[in-house]
Amino acid sequence: MKQRVGLVDMDTGEVLEEKVLFIGNKPYRVDRGYIKVFVSFLYDVVDDREVAGKSIRLLLYMLSKIDFNTYEMIVLPQDAMRELQISKQTYYNWLDTLIDRGFIERVDRYKYRLRPYIAVKGQTAKVRDIREG
Repeated sequence: MKQRVGLVDMDTGEVLEEKVLFIGNKPYRVDRGYIKVFVSFLYDVVDDREVAGKSIRLLLYMLSKIDFNTYEMIVLPQDAMRELQISKQTYYNWLDTLIDRGFIERVDRYKYRLRPYIAVKGQTAKVRDIREG
């Protein structure tokens, strides 16, 4: 089913974003949590053969682990390899690609930080709380 969706300020009714792309197969879960991905990031992914269809899988996995306040994520290689069903060599190749292309930076042994303007993660209620706070 095709739907026209957008982000709306629930208090004022102001349309914040007219066009929003939700990636997933369960549209009824949209308000439980979201990741807003910026268009410039999508262009970077599509234009890079080493990222599109390859290391993007690791980056999306990492985005699911992101801390909204710090844009940092802790990723244990064993967990990522198991969930993505990839080898150790593939994991480290993809990780190196993401770091080399500037999508993420290493903070500590298993801690990484997302480059600004790739994505924003949170829940609608949290965004309202931050604005009101």
